[in-house]
Amino acid sequence: MRLWTRLMLAGLALAVALSVVATPAQAMSKKKKKELKREMKREFRKDDSGPKPIEGANFNGKPGYFFADTAWTPHQGQIMGSAHLTFDTWGNALNIPVGVSYGITDKIMVNVNTAFYSIGGYVPGSPTYSGLSYLNFGGKYFIGTVTTTQDLKIAAGCDFSIGPLSDNGGYTAFGFDPYGVATWTLADGLQFNGRLGIYISSYPTAVPVYTGGVVTGYQAGSAAISYFQLDLGVAYPFDKDLTGIGELDTNGVYGYGAAGGGTPLIVGIRTGHDVQLQACAGLDLGGVVGLFVGGGVVLISQ
Repeated sequence: MRLWTRLMLAGLALAVALSVVATPAQAMSKKKKKELKREMKREFRKDDSGPKPIEGANFNGKPGYFFADTAWTPHQGQIMGSAHLTFDTWGNALNIPVGVSYGITDKIMVNVNTAFYSIGGYVPGSPTYSGLSYLNFGGKYFIGTVTTTQDLKIAAGCDFSIGPLSDNGGYTAFGFDPYGVATWTLADGLQFNGRLGIYISSYPTAVPVYTGGVVTGYQAGSAAISYFQLDLGVAYPFDKDLTGIGELDTNGVYGYGAAGGGTPLIVGIRTGHDVQLQACAGLDLGGVVGLFVGGGVVLISQ
């Protein structure tokens, strides 16, 4: 009887010990499975079959070249931020844009950005305006790949803007900018990017009051403007640490407010990965042709 009692106690002790050991192992196994699943999702979205341009941030801190977005979005929990300095001789426009993006999921990101600006003074006696530009915020959704080789990716997003935040002349405008973007990467790393959107803005204005065909006063009203925005870009990885970029931006994908900035045609370079440096130069073809230069730093978490 004592023998059976001892065997039963030994069996119970062994069962308890195995359960104590198995519980952390199961927890670890679940953790590993979750991380493996997340990693597989990331691997599904990237193509490591050949060279590709460095994925970085544009002037607004969004995944892109210099002006427009690319289809890429940060993975879940990833943060990327940028700070730049640009100067456009057309309008003597100085901009110091800063922006931050965050990956809510592996396919959904949010962004917020603004800029310090100074424009004007290019005609003797004309005023110079400076301060904080528009506050822009929005998000982008990575739709997926169009081809089985994962070389053509598409995404869609929408940005909102309100401002200027300072020195606004007594008015504040509100705008929004829905857009779509496609990024196509060839086997040798040559990449083409296109962004198409429409910027719509409304702002307060004074509406004249007519009496007998004569303006007798003004009353508060509003006006609206809209711009189709097209950005075309190309990038090529000269090596894993250096990417060349060319871009044509129309109707203010970047600039003073969402509808400013002329039509820059620029080329530039990008280097680094977690900490990136980039610079560009070119011509602004909007209005009087001017010189556009810019550069800055981008920080990307793992």
